[in-house]
Amino acid sequence: MIRYYYYHVFYVGMINIMVLVPFVLINHRFGGAVSSFPLAIVCGTLYSYITSACFQRFPGLGLPEIYRLFMPVWIANILNIIGVVTWASAGIIVLFSYSNTIGIFFDPEASAYLNLAIMALASLWAATRSSRSVQFTHEVLLIVCTPIIIWILLKALFSPWLNWDAIRLVATGGIRQPPSAICFFAATFVFSGHLNITLFNRLNPRDLKFRFRWMIPIVGTFFLLVSFFVPIGLHGTQAVGDYLYVWSVTTDTLMMKYGFIQRVLYLFLLLYTFLSLLFVMNTWHTGMEFFKACFKKYPPATDEVNVPRINWWICLTLTCLTFAYAYFTNDLVNKLAAEIWLVMRFFVETALVVLMLLFVFMQKKGLQRKQALQRQGGD
Repeated sequence: MIRYYYYHVFYVGMINIMVLVPFVLINHRFGGAVSSFPLAIVCGTLYSYITSACFQRFPGLGLPEIYRLFMPVWIANILNIIGVVTWASAGIIVLFSYSNTIGIFFDPEASAYLNLAIMALASLWAATRSSRSVQFTHEVLLIVCTPIIIWILLKALFSPWLNWDAIRLVATGGIRQPPSAICFFAATFVFSGHLNITLFNRLNPRDLKFRFRWMIPIVGTFFLLVSFFVPIGLHGTQAVGDYLYVWSVTTDTLMMKYGFIQRVLYLFLLLYTFLSLLFVMNTWHTGMEFFKACFKKYPPATDEVNVPRINWWICLTLTCLTFAYAYFTNDLVNKLAAEIWLVMRFFVETALVVLMLLFVFMQKKGLQRKQALQRQGGD
């Protein structure tokens, strides 16, 4: 079962491209992006270790159930609504970003709402399934996509057109600048796959041990450095700042000599279609479960035979909000929304770490009090 935890670590590291993390970092390539990387790596790794260790003490319980154990109902519900906003908004931003990317590079003449509708309907159907079904779907899609995406990243990394002097210039010049706050917040997102345990801990058995956590800083650092430095090496230190969807343009510089598909871009966009749908499925499903946790009539159920009607209504509402967002926004506004979300996510993540440490402390105090009462009763 531990493999499911690391699936989230991998796919969040890869999906950072669609949340515009590379764009944010590259915009500050001469102003503190590089110097923020060590802080982000340490902070992201520390948060991952703390949350996994804390949730290990509450096997079979999601975050909404843990809230109810230690907090009044009204505070737990407020925190659940914060979780709904955090996760659901992430899915909306990624859905809008990727539907626009598809429109730009595949069929600019087609209606932007057509691509959005197809992806939104697929995400709606997937997110309404049970948590265990979502987990199994996650596994299948990730096993299919990850090897090929890693191959594309390595192909870009070892491309003969990669200018290592440009990378060296940005790295040596950027490390001398003070760290940038927005770059720090954006870079920590690459390590935030551990946050999905807040819901999927419901599926973890009591004897689960979080081993191999040394993989987290390695995986996160790889995706962070590659997603930032490779576009700089292929486009140059100045031209790289001209692109919003920088990785789509970057993969279009790569060619394959295998089969009838020569442009890596088409394969890259196909794989990121799966990853984007996977991300939206997870975020909407998590937001849906957090919302249902506000009501006693919807107890947590990880293996639902029939999909409850409330699942359809919640995810349909999120679909409508996605279309409303697409109607009132554009790429530049979406970029700003993504930056705001990256900052908000970091503070939510920090609050979660503090709360989980507090819950573990309260649990220990409760156990000590219970043991003391048992000793007194025995005397």
